[in-house]
Amino acid sequence: MNIPQDTLDILINFIRTRVSDAKSDGVVLGLSGGLDSAVTLSLAVSALGHEKVTGLIMPFRETESVKFAKNHADELNVSTKIINIVDIVSSYKKSSSLFSEKLSEGNLHSRIRMSLLYGAGFSSNSLVIGTSNKSELLIGYWTKWGDGGTDFLPIGDLYKSQVFSLAESLGVPSEILSRKPTAELWPGQTDEEEFGFTYSELDKVLQNLEKFNTVSQISEKTGIPSQKIDKIKGLIQSSIHKRVFPPVCKIGFRTVGQDWRETIGTQ
Repeated sequence: MNIPQDTLDILINFIRTRVSDAKSDGVVLGLSGGLDSAVTLSLAVSALGHEKVTGLIMPFRETESVKFAKNHADELNVSTKIINIVDIVSSYKKSSSLFSEKLSEGNLHSRIRMSLLYGAGFSSNSLVIGTSNKSELLIGYWTKWGDGGTDFLPIGDLYKSQVFSLAESLGVPSEILSRKPTAELWPGQTDEEEFGFTYSELDKVLQNLEKFNTVSQISEKTGIPSQKIDKIKGLIQSSIHKRVFPPVCKIGFRTVGQDWRETIGTQ
């Protein structure tokens, strides 16, 4: 999937503006050894310089991801900290049975990492830069108050296929480019197996939905079965709560999250 010619310049200026408006000294981000965090890291270094970027590598278990993330950061001269979260997770599980289910524990991992990122951000006057892409944002493939807890999302309006194209132009290492996308929620887990469709299929559907095409039009145009398209539409619908401000019961004249309009950077 192509990206507009001036996308790189727009992304770099976006990062610089957000950091400047916040009067921050730089950014901190989680490095997973995957495509999205690698692209975001490269963008941050291009925008701010390596000395204003810090990467946290936060494994639960030792996998090749740690090596991939560390090697890429070292290539860009970015300072990194490795924090194994296994003891933190264990402390939660020893204190409560609320995280006994596999998915619940996976969400816990993500929320622990978010807490560590904000701790690092606070101590260094840095913003937490998020790494989610448009494909995953739209179907809710992220944890509320976990990896969704960030200060800004540079690649949040790029589909996964576009992020891959950008990664190639940014020189992201081939070992990261060739990996099967995985959130490593459990051993052997991959995104596409969990979805039941590929990122290529997902992006074709989302791009057509963005243009208000119907299910039958999308299926005819792409050859993707209507059942998969309906499933993707269902994921979008069921994850709306992740993408909007928590509903506020309206009492006053102007209500936060509804008609009290404000954007970051306004005075």
